[in-house]
Amino acid sequence: MQRHFPVIQSDVEDALWQQGPKVDFVAPVSDWERFVTRPLPSFAPIIRDFVAVLSARLQKEGRENPDLAAFGFWLRPRQLEGQSNRIAGRAPLGMVFHLVPSNVPTVAFYSWIMALLMGNASVVRLSSRIDPVQQAMLAILNELFSLQEWQEIASRTRFIRYDHDEHVTAWFSRHCRLRIVWGGDETIRGVRAIPLSPRAQEVVFPDRRSMAVFDSQWLACLDAAKWLQTVAALQQDFTRFNQQACASPTTICWLGNPDSTLRRRLIEAIFAPFAEDAAMKMERFIKSQQNVADDGGAELDVFAGVSLLSSTKSLGLKHVGGGTVAEFVADTLEDVLVQPWDMQTCVWAGPDKMRFERAILVSPACRIDRLASPGQALAFEWFWDGIDMLVALSRLVARF
Repeated sequence: MQRHFPVIQSDVEDALWQQGPKVDFVAPVSDWERFVTRPLPSFAPIIRDFVAVLSARLQKEGRENPDLAAFGFWLRPRQLEGQSNRIAGRAPLGMVFHLVPSNVPTVAFYSWIMALLMGNASVVRLSSRIDPVQQAMLAILNELFSLQEWQEIASRTRFIRYDHDEHVTAWFSRHCRLRIVWGGDETIRGVRAIPLSPRAQEVVFPDRRSMAVFDSQWLACLDAAKWLQTVAALQQDFTRFNQQACASPTTICWLGNPDSTLRRRLIEAIFAPFAEDAAMKMERFIKSQQNVADDGGAELDVFAGVSLLSSTKSLGLKHVGGGTVAEFVADTLEDVLVQPWDMQTCVWAGPDKMRFERAILVSPACRIDRLASPGQALAFEWFWDGIDMLVALSRLVARF
């Protein structure tokens, strides 16, 4: 009769990991011996307690690691309560295999924490590129994973590194229930050539670009304090990660033709961090010339810290980085929305954000998956690229 009890299969699956592939274990600093694939209930008390402790610990990082402090604030218990209520009735999938990018190091932890909240075990493959913020987070996790009270979490978590090896990736792909690929189009094509288990699912986040809409009249009427606040927020959106994050705006659409003084003042203020950086200057020069070569009709306007390309044939640039930005002017909001935008995030710098949001929903021409206020473009959210992450990391238990 023993063969009729499916619970035995869980033990068999966990035993498989005793012979798991050779990798570098980063957090916890362990091996496969105590790795457990059996899920916990979604938002289980032990998960909530762990995340609450992690949230408090990260918020103490403050000025030393503002990215981690922001992550901790995002994980505060009150925030999780709302998500737990929203997602009630869903169950975990099993083991999740995460392939994460190097250009935004904290994505690895957002991906992992959402899988954990839904009760899943995770194997997260980190880039070989060593990033100080990522290393600080891994040190905090190892500190917590060393404590006895969090062994149920540690046993279901493996942050690892390994060189590009299709055989290792194939091993994880055969044994996971969900594969998440955060990466460029070429990365996704390569990973998709590696088969998944027939019972596994896949979520991918390909190359995406983002934009900002600047209301010229609104910006011209800002008082000094509001101007400085808006500039600081937009600077964060545009210049962090050297425009390489999918949510970093690389296209500006002016709503209403801006005064030339306003245009220069705002653009140079936003890109001030790039202005004196020699490496950025060279990258900007190369990228802008590549774009001009690809699009013979493009007009190039060079300011301190930024190169603006207008009158381009497409709505975005093929080559970005270092302060290389496409620029358009639209007379009305309707003129903005008639364009076939395909953007991950749009930063709205103007009044009545709700009006723009409602207009996007009924515009057949454009796809904008996320609307953000200045300063919030790079803030991670529960919905990404139009995907409800907690839903993607879980299954619905049907009731009749």
